Amino acid sequence: MSEQQYDADVIIIGSGVMGGVIATQLAKAGKSVIILEAGPRVTRAEILERYRSSPFKMSLTNMKLQGVGSPYPDLPHVPSTYGDYLQQSGPVKYPTKYLRVVGGTTWHFGSALWRMIPNDFKLQSLYGRGRDWPFGYDELEPWYGKAEHELGVSGVDGQDESGQGGKAWPPRSTPFPMPGLPTSYLFERLTEKLLKGGYNPVLEPNGRATRPYGRRPVCAGNNNCNPVCPIAAKYDGSQHIDEAERLGVKLLDNSVVYRIEADDSGAISSIWYRKPDGSNHQLKAKTFVLAAYGIESPKLLLMSTSDKYPNGIANSSDQVGRNLMGHTGISMNFMMNEDVWPGEGPTELLVYLNNRDGEFRKRFPSYKIKVRNTVPTADYTASLIAKGVLGTELDRQIRLLSARSLNFAIDFETLPLPENRVVPSKTKTDAIGIPVPDIYYSVNDYWEAGKDEGVKDFHQFAELLGGEILKIDTKYQDRQHIMGTTIMGDDPRTSVVNADCRTHDHPNLFIAGTSVMPSSSCMNPTLTGAALSLRLAHHLLTQVLV
Repeated sequence: MSEQQYDADVIIIGSGVMGGVIATQLAKAGKSVIILEAGPRVTRAEILERYRSSPFKMSLTNMKLQGVGSPYPDLPHVPSTYGDYLQQSGPVKYPTKYLRVVGGTTWHFGSALWRMIPNDFKLQSLYGRGRDWPFGYDELEPWYGKAEHELGVSGVDGQDESGQGGKAWPPRSTPFPMPGLPTSYLFERLTEKLLKGGYNPVLEPNGRATRPYGRRPVCAGNNNCNPVCPIAAKYDGSQHIDEAERLGVKLLDNSVVYRIEADDSGAISSIWYRKPDGSNHQLKAKTFVLAAYGIESPKLLLMSTSDKYPNGIANSSDQVGRNLMGHTGISMNFMMNEDVWPGEGPTELLVYLNNRDGEFRKRFPSYKIKVRNTVPTADYTASLIAKGVLGTELDRQIRLLSARSLNFAIDFETLPLPENRVVPSKTKTDAIGIPVPDIYYSVNDYWEAGKDEGVKDFHQFAELLGGEILKIDTKYQDRQHIMGTTIMGDDPRTSVVNADCRTHDHPNLFIAGTSVMPSSSCMNPTLTGAALSLRLAHHLLTQVLV
């Protein structure tokens, strides 16, 4: 193919944080880039107006109503994942909520930006569980530092993020770009009480600015990071997309990629996308990067069948769509015996990591216990009114619940089980004729053993804090952390991409993001995905686009 036949040096499918980070790096180096995004552009002003006008307010403790209260678009050509877009065929529901808009899911994420720790990269060799990565923490460490600066992470230098209250961990070659957020009265009281039981407080590294950072102002503690930061103090992927476009990247929104084509040599030759009016269009490039997150990426690969590739693109291993992971968790509603006033500052910050790593991982998974710093006042009010509580007593009880009611949540590490997978639906399509995702998800005895340990911690928390357990919910809560489905490994027979995120089957197709991760740890995966994406961009610039 001659040079003039290419539409760009690189075509990137997906405009979330991973696609935006890669596009920005390539554009800085003078490469021509086209990004395709299935969904529309949104503005902060319109999202805020929808949020204000909604009778139901989304929150981390109000997931069941988010389909009603989501301020993000639900369009025929890109149905919202808050509705019934995702088909569920497994014994455990996987009702993940990702956004199909320019900028992607970080628009509404809680903003936790953690590094994995060294032992997370060798789960199989150390503990006989799951898979090992094809490289260790040391390989990714400098890219973690670069990702923290790209995304603007605030955190506590010198903190032991293993949860053991010891020396700084994991090893770092660079400090956080910004100091951590101040703690609240709630966090100070919990720290004082739980330390007596050996629970060491850890403050979460996050993407909220504690000083002016680029175009971002200082976090004002609005406490609705989910669904949207009203002042753009929290990082989201639209910020990298804006930068990429300033550098000359071309972005095509409302462009749903539905097919990837390979030539006779195995190289990817073109992609096809569909507009809301049903028209189809083709684009060609030297190199392609798939950054459509862990549900849409495998679905697209599996839809792209042909005589030469009857099982889809990049799928000679039959691993595309398999090994779906997520931090399936449990939670506890708790009533303190004193006023602690949650809701001051961001929605998440204080966590407990006593079971982040150790020999126990041979028996049960690592897990994180987090304090959900939210006050769902509308929920409290509706519940009280339904019970007939009115007048001054209603006011008194709203104040009591707002001051003392807490929610603790546990995120469990899950394993890359090949039966947990995403495939294109055989029975249902969206409004423009593209199959919706069909998800099979389950948990095994390893997860169940972790649940039992987590419930013990909840009861220990209750004893140390003094108060009343209102409810412990163990019904497989989804934490919106999509991993696996295009898994990384050295062996083409058992993985989809190699250590450089290049597909084993196609020399010019790369996959970016958390879908390539061979293990999930118990920590939010966004920073790991961003570090991998920066490493991939460097590889493209030094080894591929030369």
